Amino acid sequence: MTQDNHGVSRRTVVVGAAWSVPVIAAAVAVPLAAASANTSNDSANYYWDAEAQGGFTSLVPASGGLRATFSTQISYRADPWANPPTGASLVVVVTFSTPVTLDAASSFGSWVPAPAGGSSATTFTFTKTPPNFGDALSFNVVGSAPGPLTSSATMSLVDGGTTTWSTEPSAQTATIVA
Repeated sequence: MTQDNHGVSRRTVVVGAAWSVPVIAAAVAVPLAAASANTSNDSANYYWDAEAQGGFTSLVPASGGLRATFSTQISYRADPWANPPTGASLVVVVTFSTPVTLDAASSFGSWVPAPAGGSSATTFTFTKTPPNFGDALSFNVVGSAPGPLTSSATMSLVDGGTTTWSTEPSAQTATIVA
């Protein structure tokens, strides 16, 4: 005796659903990607560039009591070529393991520090507007006590484009001495 099954099997429904999910996801993703396109500079790419010491950021003891020097280089690449976004700001946040004082005598170039030079904190924010093609950032800090000092840095681009390798720990730990 044969049994005619005129209904849809559970297996058919599951297989059909499995095939439809990627199709629906692709159909939704394309309009979202097109809507988010920023014609000013979506292909911008700011990245940590290697320092002379071989790391992307460095923290080394400096001459004088309890001093250390933080430095990094941020570069720009766009493919296909596009000029850097003029209305954007490149923001670098440097966090230290213990409170330090930002040496007011440091030359920050076109970077604006917050809090300002002479201030003590564990976190400092440096802003460069416009971001141009990136830039070097180097400054001195004075530690609060002798011993190891570490730092980490993050980078972001506000109002235009993207960054890569946005979080990078310092290449070295400095031991500061009195």
